[in-house]
Amino acid sequence: MNAVIYRGTKEIGGTLIELSSGKSRILLDAGFPLFLNGDPIDEKVSKLPHDELLSLGVLPTVEGLYQWDNPAFGGIIISHAHLDHYGLLKYVHSDIPIYMSLGTKTLIEVSQTFKIVDEYPMNSRIFKMYEAFEIGKFTIKPYLMDHSAFDAAAFEIHAEGKTAIYSGDFRGHGRKAKCLDSFIRQATKQADVLFTEGSMVSRSDELTISEDELEGQIVEQIKNQSGITLFQSSSQNIDRIVSFYRATLQLGKTFVVDVYTANILHELHALGNKIPYPSYDKLKVFYPYFLTQKIFDKIGAEYAKRFSAFHIPKEKVESMQNEIVMLVRPSMKIDLSKCNLNNGTFIYSMWEGYREKHYQQDFEKWLVERGFRITHKHTSGHAKISDIRRLIDGLDPKKIVPIHTLKPDAFFEYSDKAELHKDGVPFDF
Repeated sequence: MNAVIYRGTKEIGGTLIELSSGKSRILLDAGFPLFLNGDPIDEKVSKLPHDELLSLGVLPTVEGLYQWDNPAFGGIIISHAHLDHYGLLKYVHSDIPIYMSLGTKTLIEVSQTFKIVDEYPMNSRIFKMYEAFEIGKFTIKPYLMDHSAFDAAAFEIHAEGKTAIYSGDFRGHGRKAKCLDSFIRQATKQADVLFTEGSMVSRSDELTISEDELEGQIVEQIKNQSGITLFQSSSQNIDRIVSFYRATLQLGKTFVVDVYTANILHELHALGNKIPYPSYDKLKVFYPYFLTQKIFDKIGAEYAKRFSAFHIPKEKVESMQNEIVMLVRPSMKIDLSKCNLNNGTFIYSMWEGYREKHYQQDFEKWLVERGFRITHKHTSGHAKISDIRRLIDGLDPKKIVPIHTLKPDAFFEYSDKAELHKDGVPFDF
């Protein structure tokens, strides 16, 4: 079996790994990079024409992948719905099948519906966790993993009597922590190669706690505080939404999400997932003005009207502010100003690095001016080093190839089977 890591041998995000067996070629993830020349990538870059993106290296040179090529891949397998793992799909030839879980497909489609990412056709094929499927000479078995992205998967791939394992992004301290144990127990031992992420290797000093522990910290933070509690997290980080919702119920307060988040919860719940969604106890929906106008003008009125029975108006937010825990983002500042909120608590629950953005700093400054107490309560969506070691020891692969990490050489400390490669350089195993 042959492999090419087009991006990911020495950076976090933008993962693309090709495996080939004879004439069969598959791609593991098709991610948009988080960095360009070592700096966080400017959002404007994604709007550049494809020839410029190729020259910048945002689009790696991959023959037979893009819209302007003759398609030469049997399929692309997407591990989860984070842009640094699927963000290049808009450039992929429409004849190439895209394999993903139903949860991942749903999250991508919601992002497209709400114009957060561009709309493009996807020749999608749905896989089910733990059920093997075939692409050409390859047999692929997906495993549900614990990660900050809902329905994330790892993969075991067989061809030519060889076995490759791709961890995708994972952790062992979330609400699906048992999935890592299950994966280690069930996946093939002594695979020919393990491609494993190492995002946290360069952030080893970052505190990593469980989602249950985080939930407890949230309760302790706000139980004796007056005023409204505002928190900021990704609307697609379902584990984090659950942590704040459970904390809210413990305190007997009302949980409020915006109409975009409500649609995410609604769509995932409709798939049979047991997660909070409108109609659950103490869960209300707030309608930010500009987002609501966007829904009625460009998206579809049904995406707003479906939650009319659970709507909480700004007047109610103001009058109930001592009893509310509410998900917010900087774009809601105008709406929040009309609620006359003061002297509350703001909990930032995302990676600290995002706080360097000027709009985030402006938002938090605005809150401080209104007497808000600012705090940070978060835990990573990626595996701590002890869980990376546990994966390596439990699977005992013949080779370990680090990806999705800024410090691949650190893996030599974890195993003498570590093997470093360079972006774009093929190798056999």
